[in-house]
Amino acid sequence: MSETNNKKEDLSLLQAWQKKIELANTNNIFCHCHNCGYEWVDSSFEGICPNCKSSEIERISCWQFPDD
Repeated sequence: MSETNNKKEDLSLLQAWQKKIELANTNNIFCHCHNCGYEWVDSSFEGICPNCKSSEIERISCWQFPDD
C-alpha cells in the first residue's frame, strides 16, 4: 500500500514540475533560425521561422540563462 502511495506522490511531484517548466517557457523560449539568422522569443518548441519559413530552428529556454 505504501509503495502505491509513493508512486502517486512521485507522479504528482513530476506533474507539478512539468507544469512549472511549461509556465516558465511561456513567452520565454529564445529561437535562432539557422537558415536566415533571424532571432525571436516564443512560447513553443514547435513551428517555423516567421522570417523565412525554415524549420532549422535552435531553441533555448531563456530561464536557463543567469540574470547577471
